[in-house]
Amino acid sequence: MVNPYLDVDKKIMAEVYTSSEPMDNLEVLCDVHDSRFPGTPGDKGSVDYMVEKFKEYGCENVHYEEYTIAGWTRGKASLEVVSPIKKSFDVISLPHSIGDTVEGKLVFLGDGAIDDYEKRKDEIDGNVVMVTSASPLSMKRFLHRSEKYMRSIMAGAKGWIFMNHYPAYGPPTGGISPVIPALGISHEDGSFLTRLLKREKEVKVKIKTTDKNHPTVTYNVVADVVPEKPVDDEYVVVGSHYDGHDISQGAVDPASGAVTVMEIARNLVMVKDRLRRRVRCMCFGAEEIGLYGSRAYARDHEAELDKCRFMLNLDSGGSKGNKGVTFHDFPELEPYVARWAEEMKAYIPTDQRVSPYSDHWPFFLNSVPCGSGGDPEARRTRTGRGYGHTRYDTLDKVETTYLRLAAANYTRFLFRVANEEDWSPRRKTKEEIEAFIEEQGYDKTIALADQMRMYIKENYEKIHPDTEAFIKRSDAW
Repeated sequence: MVNPYLDVDKKIMAEVYTSSEPMDNLEVLCDVHDSRFPGTPGDKGSVDYMVEKFKEYGCENVHYEEYTIAGWTRGKASLEVVSPIKKSFDVISLPHSIGDTVEGKLVFLGDGAIDDYEKRKDEIDGNVVMVTSASPLSMKRFLHRSEKYMRSIMAGAKGWIFMNHYPAYGPPTGGISPVIPALGISHEDGSFLTRLLKREKEVKVKIKTTDKNHPTVTYNVVADVVPEKPVDDEYVVVGSHYDGHDISQGAVDPASGAVTVMEIARNLVMVKDRLRRRVRCMCFGAEEIGLYGSRAYARDHEAELDKCRFMLNLDSGGSKGNKGVTFHDFPELEPYVARWAEEMKAYIPTDQRVSPYSDHWPFFLNSVPCGSGGDPEARRTRTGRGYGHTRYDTLDKVETTYLRLAAANYTRFLFRVANEEDWSPRRKTKEEIEAFIEEQGYDKTIALADQMRMYIKENYEKIHPDTEAFIKRSDAW
């Protein structure tokens, strides 16, 4: 097969494999700006750094867009067994946990299968639920942490413990809603509690959290690679969130993706004389606690999304594994990648899958053809995050080999998306999107949030101020 962009590919590949720029940027994001969690000094500091680098690379229209979110500040947290023994554990609050003190019987639900919350409602009511971070084997779709949390609340739980199902990584984190105190606990300490419960039949625990929920300003970084002679006003988006959880550097998830986006911009600028359509390179804020950045962008730029021919989400883009594309229910795009991969002499596996838990989702809801970078083969066998969302997602976990592979595959892929004249993914109607969401079962997940708020209004005699503010925001939205 003749490669019409052989000169472009050679230029990109030579630059990618003779430069340390992505790892250099990753060191700054992680070692200098730490987690980049919304509201921390590293948030704005990293944004200023990325803006300057995009300008240095020759991008145009480089800026950040500011917006206000429901922010959160971590306080000290504790978990104690108060009977039949006395014992304390090393735990962390989950983002958006309220500050409160609760005490009750421990109810362990294993992996938290959906049926368990109704079947064991009498046990759960007024007590403290513990579930693992694993998705139940009986589920065809991934059962997200937030869904387990909401179902526990509607079964009457007044405290919640999220147990890491991976050993040796410590307590996991992950955003929830500000309703009841919620903690992460290590696999080892959680296992101790399950053994104690099995042996003693009844275990009472006490949770104390001191977290604060409050408005916070955060940002999206925007940079355009503009062709010398654009053929029309269509454009392509490539993005990754840059914010990690406040307990670690968030090096793999997400910073490896953010620096991949930066490297894509740098390399596309070098070949903009051959580029036919604009490529918008974005680093989204506040993904980890609610997709706030991509939602804000989709809201504020809704009028121009009909010109977006494709969105590629590179969350954790520089992690280990093959660098393929999981299309979000756009099977008609796979033949393009098969042809391009043959041209490029590259391995770019593809598949079809979509979930509502990363920054492609607001684009998907707005009928933008989209996909996510990563290894489709690994996704089929993955059981969880590993060290992701723990204190061990640090710079040493990222390898230059995979940063380079990501930059090499996705820069050339996006160049071709921007240049392809016979580009024909069909934009879904709102009705088709709703039908697809229902078919995948995500309509039930989305509806849970409304059900939970109604449950709180009808069943809570006293509503925590943070919860009341959360309900008002949600009702207004």
